[in-house]
Amino acid sequence: MKVDASYGTDGSAKFNGLVPVAVAMQPDGKLLITGSRRTAPLPAVNSGGQPAREVVVRRLTANGATDTSFGNNGEVSFTVKGSDAPADIKLQKNGRIVVAVLAGEPCVFKAYSPNVPCVNAAGTVALRSSNLVALTATGQLDRTFGQNGVAEKATDQSSSQLSLAVASDDSLLLLESNVTTTLLAQYFANRLDRVTADGIVENLATQPSSQKSCDDRNGTALLIQNSGRIVTGGNSRSTGLCITEHDPKTAWQTKVAWPKFNGSYRLSSLKSTSDDGFVAVGINCGSGDCQLGMARYQANAEQQTSYGKEGFAYLSIPQGTTIASTLVLSDDSVIVLANRAEYDATGTSPKFGAVWARISPQGEPVKDFGTQGVLTTPLSTLRPTHFVPDSQGRWLILSLEGQANDSNATFLVQRVVGHSKP
Repeated sequence: MKVDASYGTDGSAKFNGLVPVAVAMQPDGKLLITGSRRTAPLPAVNSGGQPAREVVVRRLTANGATDTSFGNNGEVSFTVKGSDAPADIKLQKNGRIVVAVLAGEPCVFKAYSPNVPCVNAAGTVALRSSNLVALTATGQLDRTFGQNGVAEKATDQSSSQLSLAVASDDSLLLLESNVTTTLLAQYFANRLDRVTADGIVENLATQPSSQKSCDDRNGTALLIQNSGRIVTGGNSRSTGLCITEHDPKTAWQTKVAWPKFNGSYRLSSLKSTSDDGFVAVGINCGSGDCQLGMARYQANAEQQTSYGKEGFAYLSIPQGTTIASTLVLSDDSVIVLANRAEYDATGTSPKFGAVWARISPQGEPVKDFGTQGVLTTPLSTLRPTHFVPDSQGRWLILSLEGQANDSNATFLVQRVVGHSKP
């Protein structure tokens, strides 16, 4: 891995104060990073809950310095309800920055039970909602968007994940994953909403029950193709992975597929290919090594059966691996950055290493990439979380120091050169 020494300080930019959740690269090479940090602790007597948290957005220049023209010395912080967490960040063509936020009131649980609500300081059930928050290109709240800068969906107590996509007309799609926990099981559902370019949530008609559906899943991935086709994916309790095509106007499900990966795979992402198709990337970790799996779909959303072996590509990767980011390169090969964790004999003090994997456009391991398509790095305290390409063919790699998950977190941004061998 060749570090570009012209970036930051000797190839790296190091910052404190948030755990990166989502990143976006601007056309001018500036990097947006969003996360959250705790602003107040929970009460001393509690059975868990949601502490006060604010959303943080930071921007780095194309050379890895803090962009002091953005917000307050390179940083913007805000809250919607007081205990908020960002889930995604995207850019519109006019330079507006849109952050998908899971917002809630700070609250505590009075007992350990999945059926006990989280109550706020007033003693009532804490409100939660899914929101889009808009910032101007200079880091100010864009009050021309939604209601004073915020587009809020109907309150939902069970939202757990949001994915955001921007269409060619700058309208927005928000995929919301909901989970309901009972004493016996967890139940998943998802919802896809359209939001105008200026933040007005559209009231879409409910899909007829006779239509194909894959609602009993978590909404993991959202993709808008160049053709305008909408594709979502997630994991269903009963049928495994589910890939769904949606009508661009109504967002109704028009085509449903359940990829038959070998084993119990968790979907990680959907990524576009050059022919207006896409690849679905998942991972299966059993008692031994993990297995990375991919399926490729054509422009008509039909699975490409010539890909790999009978339509699927597989790579064995180390045990304890978690996918961080996936990218389809210009030749339609797929590269995945993951991180692996190894613990000491007491199950604490983990060390982390990067796992890079590359699959050819035909669904075969790229043999000259690492060892048979897999490249691992030595263990350290750095845990890779994201990587993004810039317009000059370089990569920015974000890593978190250790297991920090709050305001004391330290993260590192490095720029490396090379597509074929990072």
